[in-house]
Amino acid sequence: MATRLEQIGLKHHFAVAGDYNLVLLDQLLLNENVKQVYCCNELNCGFAAAGYARAHGAAACVVTYTVGALSAFNALASAYAESLPVILISGSPNKNDLGAYHLLHHTLGTRNFRYQLEMARHNTCEAVAITHPEEAPWLIDKAIRAAFRNRKPVYIEIPCNLSAALCPAPGPRSTLMDFPESDPVSLAAAVDAASAFLRNAVRPMLSRDPG
Repeated sequence: MATRLEQIGLKHHFAVAGDYNLVLLDQLLLNENVKQVYCCNELNCGFAAAGYARAHGAAACVVTYTVGALSAFNALASAYAESLPVILISGSPNKNDLGAYHLLHHTLGTRNFRYQLEMARHNTCEAVAITHPEEAPWLIDKAIRAAFRNRKPVYIEIPCNLSAALCPAPGPRSTLMDFPESDPVSLAAAVDAASAFLRNAVRPMLSRDPG
């Protein structure tokens, strides 16, 4: 995760520590090229990331499960409305907790731990939950690629017992950031159609997306 954050140009990521993301935060600290900036609460963390994304093109914030992420979702929804590629990374319960039928703190008091992922899907363009170390690289890439292609926030969920697990190394930055070029014929047709529409307009007005 830390390697990818550095590869997309981030010098900082924002965080609020909690029991489900402590191992993850320690792992992220191993990459000294991306500084960890702590916030007083998750809402501030999310809005700090949104401001960073506005200034630098993208941002990441790391929170804990439920008590952290549900607060950060407010800032994430704002980032969605403003077309800002914010990467929200949340720790989550151990993978064996579900099979063991545990009731856990910092949850809604149910044995269903997928509700946070389902909530995230309503205010992001991509939401993924890692369930095995082998799938971590492509799921992380899937989310980050979607954030840049759509200029919208994304959500990545990492169980605390997988945060330090070994996984395949990520590929080069080009596999993540090099997008297919636009079709020149389609582009020319779109420009011609837009130009004709504007020429025929009585009082044309253009509005630019601030994102």
